[in-house]
Amino acid sequence: MQAMDFVTAAKAERDALALTYGTANAGSSVGELLAEAQLTEAQRQKVVAALGQALTDAFYTMLLALDGAASLGGTQQSYRLIGENGSPVSEGDGSLEAAAFEVFQST
Repeated sequence: MQAMDFVTAAKAERDALALTYGTANAGSSVGELLAEAQLTEAQRQKVVAALGQALTDAFYTMLLALDGAASLGGTQQSYRLIGENGSPVSEGDGSLEAAAFEVFQST
């Protein structure tokens, strides 16, 4: 798996979470909390949009932090990600940062 594959998988996970959170009766605790809030449809749409943006920010920041381009818990350093087969996914060389920008920010 290369950096772009890893980032694309992360984006797919972000999208799946956002869909689950925004879908009534999808079985997520976030969705249950939204249902309990008894929001109007317009309010619910705004909250779901805010959750989607929060997920994007969190995933993007985490990917940049793994690449050493942002801090993680107040510490900024690059990490080397190794796939199950022993091949590097990223070596803190900017590949995750570039892929994350392309996938999360350019679309």
